[in-house]
Amino acid sequence: MKKIVQLTLGIMTALGGFVDLGQIVFTMQAGARFGYALMWSIALGAVAIILYMEMCGRVAAVAQKPVFAVVRKQLGQRLGVVTLIGSNLLNLITCAAELGAIAIVLHLFFGIDERFALVGATLVLGALVWLLHFQWIERTFGLSGLMMIVFGVAAWKLHPDWGAVTAGLVPRMPGHGSKDVLLYAYFAVGIFSALLMEYEVHFYSSGAIEEGWTAKDLPENTIVSTSGIVLGSLLTCALLILGAVVFLPDGIFPDQLSTTALPVALPMGKLALKIALLGILACVASAAVETALSAGYNVCQFYDIKWDKNIPPRDAPVFTALWVGTLIVALFIAITGIKPLTLVNFSIMFGMVMMPLTYYPILTSARDRTLMGEHATKNVQHILGWVFFGMIVIAALAAFPLMIVTHSGQP
Repeated sequence: MKKIVQLTLGIMTALGGFVDLGQIVFTMQAGARFGYALMWSIALGAVAIILYMEMCGRVAAVAQKPVFAVVRKQLGQRLGVVTLIGSNLLNLITCAAELGAIAIVLHLFFGIDERFALVGATLVLGALVWLLHFQWIERTFGLSGLMMIVFGVAAWKLHPDWGAVTAGLVPRMPGHGSKDVLLYAYFAVGIFSALLMEYEVHFYSSGAIEEGWTAKDLPENTIVSTSGIVLGSLLTCALLILGAVVFLPDGIFPDQLSTTALPVALPMGKLALKIALLGILACVASAAVETALSAGYNVCQFYDIKWDKNIPPRDAPVFTALWVGTLIVALFIAITGIKPLTLVNFSIMFGMVMMPLTYYPILTSARDRTLMGEHATKNVQHILGWVFFGMIVIAALAAFPLMIVTHSGQP
């Protein structure tokens, strides 16, 4: 039973990281624009994050060092501070976008003013995080996020062309002019980036330490990291399929969070639509919590300040002030009226730029035999890690130019 419950860390990390606001809208837009042609980018991103999440969990379990402890060691003080500032700015922007998404869903359900919903939702999330220990946070948000499975069921019931779906696992450039090529590249980079958002590994490695993992828990680390990511990637594939089946034939480009839930109602009715909206609410709330907590984890780990979500908040005052402050500032950003999708489009591309500075320390620390001993990364996984790191660097260099020339993916 304990091992089954431990899966909630992987589920919360995957659903909050994979199926957050950016992934939901971004992936469905990709399906609406290019059909199944970008399925390969989901597969690549899934394999990459499985590799790196397993590494960061292993380093946390064996060496008791979370991500920003190894960032400080591998990058040094100056570059480490740059990484810290960039990562926490990304956490802040993403948290603001997720809070905005929560307000949209609450407005759809109850018709209440979105600004009122923003304030109320932030207070509720803050209270939950304040009162609950880490294990109950991950169980609450991880298990409630499983309502997103309704998207997978809907995709199956719409009977897509499975031959075309599997053909999408092989990259093919579109043949309709330079604009389509640039848009295709933009969505490929965006999907890959959204699957690898840094706060996933920040939260996962911190969670491994919060749960007291040691080298004896390495089998659980492999199972938890893999199972959560497989679930998240399958749901992401379902979003792409729904975009291709429902929106592509009519030339509809879904640019509202509310629009993305509608395909579920076609084969399954209004009840399924409500479940889909609740699933979205759970996932974006999970992402808001992950990003807020990660902001506190990152600073405290980098400067070796006491942090722990399993002790009273007053006993870790800096950590508490950081995650509470992140929620408050994110609320003020969201309440200005900036569209959540505007924030999330920027965060996905900015996250891509910052990724090499997060994933390089994980890759090198997991291989460090002095630090990891017999648990250091084996040759095959290390080579794969470098291959994917090369892809991350290429995508990081391309991210902002693609965002500019495609006007954030507008058709």
